[in-house]
Amino acid sequence: MSQDYSLPFLKSVAQRIYTEHQQQLTKIIVVLPSRRAGMYFKQYFGEVIPQTTIAPAVLSMEGFAERLSNLVKADSVTLLFKLFSLYRKKDKTITIEKFGALGKSLLREFNMIDNNLTEEQAEKMFEHLKEAKAIEHWAEALGEEEEMIEQVRKELFAKKETMADFLEFWENLSSTYFEFKEVLKKEGYAYGGLAFREAYNHLESRIDYLGIKKVIFAGFSQMSGVEQAIVQKLTDIGKAQTFFDADKQYFSKYHEAGHYLRRYTEGFAKQHIDFQKDWWSTHPKQVEIKAISNVVGQAKYAGEWLKSLLDTPEKRAEFQKTLNHTAILLPDEALLPSLLRSLPEIDFGGEQTLAQMTNITMGMPFFKTPLFDLLRTIFQLQERMKLSEENQRCAYFKDVQNVLRHPYFQYTSSLKEFEEISTTILDEIVKQKMVWVPLEKINDWGDKHPIYRAVFQYWGNDYRNALSSFVELIKVLAEILKANPDTLGVSSAETLEESFEGELLVQFYKVIRRLQDTLPQFAKESGQLSISVFKSLLLELLRSSNVPFTGVPIAPLQIMGMLESRALDFKNILILSCNEGNLPIKKAVEAIIPFDTRVQYGMPTYMDNEAAFAYTFYRLFHRAENLVFAYLDGNAGGDIGEMSRLVLQVKEELAEIPSNQISLKTDVWLLSKADKAMALPVTIEKEEVLQRRIKERLAGGVSPSALNSFIRNPLTFIDEKVLKLKEEEEVEEDLDNRTFGNLIHLACEWGLRRMAGLKDDDEDTPFVLRKEHFENAISDTTFILKLIQDVAKEEGADMSRGQNLLLKAVAQNLLVRFFKKQIEEIEKSNDKAITIVGLEKFVDHTFEVEVDGEKFPVKLSGMADRIDVIDGQLRVVDYKSGGYNPTDLGVKNWTDLLEDEHKGKFLQLVVYSYLLTKAGLDDSNFRFQQKLNNAGVIIQKEKLTAIDLSKGVASGFYFFRKINEGLKTCKVDQPIGEIQELDFLEKTEKLIEEIVKMMLDTEKLLEDVI
Repeated sequence: MSQDYSLPFLKSVAQRIYTEHQQQLTKIIVVLPSRRAGMYFKQYFGEVIPQTTIAPAVLSMEGFAERLSNLVKADSVTLLFKLFSLYRKKDKTITIEKFGALGKSLLREFNMIDNNLTEEQAEKMFEHLKEAKAIEHWAEALGEEEEMIEQVRKELFAKKETMADFLEFWENLSSTYFEFKEVLKKEGYAYGGLAFREAYNHLESRIDYLGIKKVIFAGFSQMSGVEQAIVQKLTDIGKAQTFFDADKQYFSKYHEAGHYLRRYTEGFAKQHIDFQKDWWSTHPKQVEIKAISNVVGQAKYAGEWLKSLLDTPEKRAEFQKTLNHTAILLPDEALLPSLLRSLPEIDFGGEQTLAQMTNITMGMPFFKTPLFDLLRTIFQLQERMKLSEENQRCAYFKDVQNVLRHPYFQYTSSLKEFEEISTTILDEIVKQKMVWVPLEKINDWGDKHPIYRAVFQYWGNDYRNALSSFVELIKVLAEILKANPDTLGVSSAETLEESFEGELLVQFYKVIRRLQDTLPQFAKESGQLSISVFKSLLLELLRSSNVPFTGVPIAPLQIMGMLESRALDFKNILILSCNEGNLPIKKAVEAIIPFDTRVQYGMPTYMDNEAAFAYTFYRLFHRAENLVFAYLDGNAGGDIGEMSRLVLQVKEELAEIPSNQISLKTDVWLLSKADKAMALPVTIEKEEVLQRRIKERLAGGVSPSALNSFIRNPLTFIDEKVLKLKEEEEVEEDLDNRTFGNLIHLACEWGLRRMAGLKDDDEDTPFVLRKEHFENAISDTTFILKLIQDVAKEEGADMSRGQNLLLKAVAQNLLVRFFKKQIEEIEKSNDKAITIVGLEKFVDHTFEVEVDGEKFPVKLSGMADRIDVIDGQLRVVDYKSGGYNPTDLGVKNWTDLLEDEHKGKFLQLVVYSYLLTKAGLDDSNFRFQQKLNNAGVIIQKEKLTAIDLSKGVASGFYFFRKINEGLKTCKVDQPIGEIQELDFLEKTEKLIEEIVKMMLDTEKLLEDVI
């Protein structure tokens, strides 16, 4: 066979088969690595035959084994149940819940054993394992390797309590393996390895029975032990022919890609030396390695790459008529949705599109679809349901929110009414602060729509209820999608049957039907199945399912996984996600049979799998003209690894080739300008409308915290204080910092009132508190507890469980320490008392500022947590549930308050002192002056020091994280830079005027970098 670079491997095989066997094509079986390769072979065979003829049978290796074994390959659920029934005869205490994970591991190991060992070899290996474990048991008695043995026991056999039980498992492993095989064969079932072993055991008789003259194996690299034995036996009897696609470099030195091929040359491939061609160094090709900084960028790059390939009419014409033009390979299948959305729109004329000339070979893994996410959410919803005190079945609010926020419940405008129902329910949950939501209420809110009945019903730990619920869900979703095609914005099909969403439902229904057929018989034999077992089985089946895409099977553009590319050739190849861990895939950890035992008995390990993967990778170079490897660089973040070692290896090997046949280019791909624009800062110019809104806000009242917000982040101030945009409210199950702070504030307010014998909602009346008030509150164990319970109820917080229960204890401790700190202050005072003038008192003052020659009012207003008098000093006190930095409570220059966002607490004290000073001195604030007069009456009545307004107003914070430090004050009437000649009130008004000028500065932009 001459070396023709333009001739695909499978086409050259088809030519040779026709030339050598055209007289007996009906008595030939062609075995290929995959069904996809079989489809291409049939296409090529049709091109090479000069006239109509009957083609040979074309099978995958698995299909070939199944045909010769006369056994039906059983699904994983059937195999698991049959293995469990057998295993339970040896261990009566085992349950299906405990057996699930072990059973899956055993099935994988049994499959691997049959694929690589004869029954005699398997028996020897099991004997070796028993002896090895017996030695470990003996070593444990001597105190050796105790930690290692204990770890193995914990990981694999948590239910075993003694080492004797542990050893018993290894003694029974052999009998379980052999008995299980016999049970399956009697019933006509098999797993993959058993089908191969049975095919080998009856190979000659089955081949003769079928009248097969030749079995042709083409395009293989990795073969299991039994596959090699089948090929060798057929070779020995003159009924096998092999075609390999290899490069001579795989044999001239140790090369990972030639790991298996070198082994075959010593056996059945010995007579086939012509497959050692020179594809690597003499074939003209261009190789590019692209570093990309993010995951989505890879998909965008693929779109640009396709555009460059098809940027002229001549290139597009060639694309349309070339069978093996382009392939995009995805080692990481999660990239598929992004890639599909990034495919470019290319006009081929005649209303033909790129999508019509694209085939997606790999399919979408079911576990990466929205429907799978919904199913997991529904299971979590069921697992966390509980009965309320009113004996109502309730769902946890986060689970309800997760369901209602799912795409299947939040549709586009085509289902506006349906979307509004979900939104209304979500709003009601937040509005009513419901942590546990009754199912009956959800169905009522949902107008008893069938989808709500299907999802929000209680299964009662009965898998049959779950099955019925899912069948109903499938029917409802089918009806919704049929009435509203492409609701999720994914499919372009005209009917549900042709759409991706429809195929999802079909795949799901097939799995449900399989379980409906299988589970009743098993439940009858083993007892009631729990929901946890049903969940495990259902999700396991769905994880192993792929949702096929509709398309043209043989198309110029193929999107596929790495394994799908076996034996196929393409002119242009792009491989994405070429990072270590994807290319090759991460090595799997051996589950039961130890690594050293695998090596000793010739069973494959992760090293063999990596060698097979290396061949798949290197073979892509054989006939390709243009190869691009895109990988995520270190800027991608997360757990992204380095560039694949296979790509690094190729890079080094290409550099050693002396010829000019290969062009190697390495560079970094950057986002286009259009995409970069998304990363520019967002700017808001304060135009006339916005200026007016700011002035309206200033005239209506601006608090110290609002001023602080502007200094910290102008955009936040504009959004929240001027435009009044609010974040969406959420139900708080665990108190966040803000709500916990509110709870402490309210507890301090109500606590002081209660000590004085007042009601929580009494109008502010000045009152005096002495040492004994606080001592009585501390000694009365129920006082603080009831206080916290009452304020928690007011805040709608459940303090009886979880993190809130801990916060309840924290709140109790903080209040006790706070009350003790009040006692210390009282003891230090001359009056031995604190006069409370007001709690949560609102004070305000309006004055005019002038900006650019225009005068307009600014109203300062604030809610003081507490106004009190101690030894004649009027104070404004603010509670802070957090801590503080001492440097933030002082300034050297007044401009610090304008420029340093950390000085916000000092700014608040300045404004509070200003407001109380103005309120006390300004006759227009009659109500507050009256309160001061009333306080003066009480002070006189109690024989305390009178209020001395000449002292000014002191301001301070109680920081509850540092409550032992007491009230933290700072002197605000001190010389501050350029305005030191002014008095305190004038200084403050000058400061506010400067802040207002900054707000209305039309020259400056407010920026918030995204």
